[in-house]
Amino acid sequence: MKGERKINSKKEELRRHLIKTLMKEPVRKVKFSGNRITLEFYGHKISDKITIKREKHVAEWSRKRREIFIDKKFGRREIEKSFRALCVHEAIEKFLVEHLKLELDEEAHVIATQKEKEYIESIRGNWRSHTLKIFWAWHKMGEK
Repeated sequence: MKGERKINSKKEELRRHLIKTLMKEPVRKVKFSGNRITLEFYGHKISDKITIKREKHVAEWSRKRREIFIDKKFGRREIEKSFRALCVHEAIEKFLVEHLKLELDEEAHVIATQKEKEYIESIRGNWRSHTLKIFWAWHKMGEK
């Protein structure tokens, strides 16, 4: 029992260290080409297809394909900066869950949101305005 707790404690410590490292890691070389996003994060090149379609969430990623879905109502009305920031968020979140096996809501989403904020600020967007757009889009879709 004692040895098991010690191992679990060490694993948790390593996991916390990884999360702190990821929070500090910059997103580099973000490029949008046609219907694709490509970026570099944590020493990995991430590339996903972007599909705009009727979606029950503002944005989501596929667990089966290298694809990000953005709701068509959000994509048409919103400014380019918010649309791109959502794509960055989803690509990073997908990478963290699939490759680093982080928990979706407690870990991956938090890190992806931080990277989304850093991206929006790097392209001289307004974080508060962006988050309000996302909030109201989710609210209109019946999310809580």
